[in-house]
Formats: sequence, C-alpha cells, structure tokens
Amino acid sequence: MIESMIAKRMMRSSFDIMSQDHIDTDAFLKQWADDAVWDGTSELGVGQTIKGKKAIADWFHRWEQEFPKRKLVAKNVCMSGTCLPSPNMVVMVDWTCWETDKQGREYKYDGVTVIHMRNMKAVRVTEHISFAGLPPISSLIKPTGKVQA
Repeated sequence: MIESMIAKRMMRSSFDIMSQDHIDTDAFLKQWADDAVWDGTSELGVGQTIKGKKAIADWFHRWEQEFPKRKLVAKNVCMSGTCLPSPNMVVMVDWTCWETDKQGREYKYDGVTVIHMRNMKAVRVTEHISFAGLPPISSLIKPTGKVQA
C-alpha cells in the first residue's frame, strides 16, 4: 500500500515536471539510473532506443524546444513489486498528452509507459504511443523525408 502511494506520487510529480514551460531534466531524471535505457514505440513500429541519462536529457530538451507547450496527465498508475525488502518494481502509467508545436499546431494523444526500477531507480523505460487522433503521418514528414519530432 505504501509502495503504491510512493510510486503514484513519483509518477505524478514526473508528469508535472514534463508539463512545465521548462523541463527541469535534473529533477525529472533524479530517480533514473545513469545507464538507464528509454524505448519509444508506437503501433506503427516507429521508435527509438536512447541509452544513458545524458542522452535521455538531451532528447527531452529537444522535445521541449519543438513543443513549447505540453500538458501530460497520468490517468492510471499501477505497480508490481515492493520497495521493501527489495526495492525492485515495475510501474505502469496510462497517460494523455496535449502539446502545441512551434507553429501553433495542437496535438492530443495517449500512451502507456512502463518503468522497470531497481534500487528505486528507473533502469528501463518503455513507452507505447497511440497515434489515434493525430494527423496522418504523411502530414508530419518534412521535405527532407525525416519525421518531425
């Protein structure tokens, strides 16, 4: 019970940090291992794997620049495992994101994040983003052929 309350508070705090005008990556990544791995996926199979806390922080800085307005809401937080006696657990967060890009276009999408924690530090984070409700992927392609972030 206490572990569940701690996990929910940590997740909601992280989502609050990501929703601010400036993402304080030091505060956001405080509970992440230095060698953490972050996987982003979608139903299209489009995604990337980022390794290391610094590289993950750099990704969040680029996201903040491309999408200066963001609001993330954690709808459901579930966990398995315990903090005591072994501080290893898996936390799952079902969320919704509203964001506005530099051109003023607004997007809303949903996702699920699964966080594997060891010694109360995130060691692997996997996100699955649903593109339902987003514009067709072809409208997000720049003339260079790269998908916009």
